[in-house]
Amino acid sequence: MPSILFIGVLIALNVALPAPADDGALETLRSTIDEGIRILDDPELVGMDGWAAKEEKLWRLSERLFDYPAMSRLVLGSYWDELTPPQQEAFYVAFTGFLRRAYVPRLLERYSGQRIHYDGEQVASPSRAVVGAYIMWMERKIPFNIHMLRRQDGWKIYDISTMGVSAIKNYRAQFRWLLMSGTLDQLIVRLNARALPAS
Repeated sequence: MPSILFIGVLIALNVALPAPADDGALETLRSTIDEGIRILDDPELVGMDGWAAKEEKLWRLSERLFDYPAMSRLVLGSYWDELTPPQQEAFYVAFTGFLRRAYVPRLLERYSGQRIHYDGEQVASPSRAVVGAYIMWMERKIPFNIHMLRRQDGWKIYDISTMGVSAIKNYRAQFRWLLMSGTLDQLIVRLNARALPAS
């Protein structure tokens, strides 16, 4: 079964720029799929150079759709507020670098035309929404929820959950345990070495 954030990257890398901010969360996801698929399926991006170009383009798209600053705060929970601004920035850089190394190459290796199917949108407030969706993976239906925040430049993903398991809560539990038995610097070293399981 694909991991939670792998599903999330599949979503992000199947989309292009966010739709305008007055679009709903579901429409933001649905209306921007085609450009990302064209990158994934681009026949000119082949070989090592093509792979690297495709990875860079896809990561830049994911940066526009995922709220990585919010995700960085959420995975540390209350510990985030205890950090100095330089420590927060160091963790953000390490965490987002870990996500890129852990998920983008995996998606490029495993992508074989999968598509996202949408089940609907639940609007919790003017700034929060959850989009229900699923993918077919090895002939199995994998349902998941995409949790989104409305920012000035559009809707952003801040969490992915499937079968009741949240990617953010999963990482928060791992990081809490590591910080109880070690230091932030040690956690950053592990992130930079990708010495954590991908959620």
